[in-house]
Amino acid sequence: METLCAIKAIASTPRDISAESLVDEYGGSVYRFCRSLAYTKEDAEDLFQETFLRAFEQLPKIRGSDNPQGFLFSTSIFVWKSSKRKYARRNRLAPAGPLPESAADAGIGPEDALLADEEISIVRGLVDSLPEKLKIPIILHYTNEMSVPDIALTLRLPAGTVKSRLFKARKLIEKGLVAEYGK
Repeated sequence: METLCAIKAIASTPRDISAESLVDEYGGSVYRFCRSLAYTKEDAEDLFQETFLRAFEQLPKIRGSDNPQGFLFSTSIFVWKSSKRKYARRNRLAPAGPLPESAADAGIGPEDALLADEEISIVRGLVDSLPEKLKIPIILHYTNEMSVPDIALTLRLPAGTVKSRLFKARKLIEKGLVAEYGK
């Protein structure tokens, strides 16, 4: 009877869990869990680090928890879902499509390729200097070849707003090209 009371007393007192002991005791199993969630080793390592960063911020909650490993697993799931949502949202708003690297790939002469490369870099610089609300539609339209209705749906804007932003962006780029070439 005394032994049972002593075990209950030990179990009911909050355990002294330090950051090091948390990693030492549960690090291997949490890493394996992160590897099963993530697609690549690098993503799994990022997920593992983010999980423990969040866990260290909430160390008092873990100390009061009956199941620290379950707390770490649920934190991993939360971080993983959050990063997936963030990636999907970014990809939906402004997908990173490949831009033409060089005009030399088009099979034109070296002088024309040099001029075309210079023009591409100028246009890229002008697009990068646009305000975000104009830059995103222009990139979606010309780089990803999305239609105005698709851009409107993606950005949750009326089609007329997308058209006006594309028009304004084209005018600003045109003005920048005129200033650059002095035409």
